[in-house]
Amino acid sequence: MMPHHVAKTARLPTPDRPKRTKRVGKKLFHAIELIVFEGKELGEAAVEAGLTTCTLRQAFARPQVLAHLRERREVLRAAASGKNILRLCQIRDAGDNMPAVHAIKALEQIGDETAPINHDARGITLRFVTYSTPPLAPMVDVTPREPHSSEQ
Repeated sequence: MMPHHVAKTARLPTPDRPKRTKRVGKKLFHAIELIVFEGKELGEAAVEAGLTTCTLRQAFARPQVLAHLRERREVLRAAASGKNILRLCQIRDAGDNMPAVHAIKALEQIGDETAPINHDARGITLRFVTYSTPPLAPMVDVTPREPHSSEQ
């Protein structure tokens, strides 16, 4: 007698049949474009893309969706960075000092990013930040020595 329920086994990827990559669907793609490039709120982007707010919120829990969101934000950042640098230079050179201080800080941090972080990887990411410390006091030699005898 044949069992009614037969479990399917997962097919392993081979060179002939590579592993399928998970993709972002058209509606989800459109919603992310609206959020990133038009600044729409989550609910507004969901409705305009033909999704529910709950569906869109749940989609952001999937790694491939978050990776796509980060990728599109990088495109926006790259497109805007030229003007941003020029504007920060204008603010830096303005008369009021406080915006100039903030602009200088922002300019200094633009190229200071460390090696790219793989956000698709699962696990724990450690990021070490070092701060300059004041100079240390001179070293004192504390090597034990033989006691001096006073009987000479």
